Amino acid sequence: MSWFRKKKTVPLQLSRDQALRCSPFKNPAVEETRLDNGLVQLTYPLHLKPFLADVAKRFGLWKDGDPPKKQLQLDAMGTYSWDLMDGKRSVARMASLFAERYKLHPKEAEVSMTAFLRELGKRGLVGMKE
Repeated sequence: MSWFRKKKTVPLQLSRDQALRCSPFKNPAVEETRLDNGLVQLTYPLHLKPFLADVAKRFGLWKDGDPPKKQLQLDAMGTYSWDLMDGKRSVARMASLFAERYKLHPKEAEVSMTAFLRELGKRGLVGMKE
């Protein structure tokens, strides 16, 4: 009986070339703070499921109607990559600039850049547009 089973949604699959042509953009809800050492600290709201949000409200973690926030401090490479995101540059262009700056093989820079963007995307800090 498969009447009550949820249908699995298949995530959108992009080819490698399509993914490299996409342009990442910063989430406007993310607060960016430049530290004294030049690195970037990002503060972003947590997205909680309704049950967990109720628990957070009961324990006083949800103050003044704002969801709890989390901080992420980027290292020098992460800060450089964050600064490259302007919503116009493609992932491929960002990877080539990253490779030039840190003297990396282009393929290594591409893998590093895509992994960094994927991690930021999972946290809801960046989006992609084609």
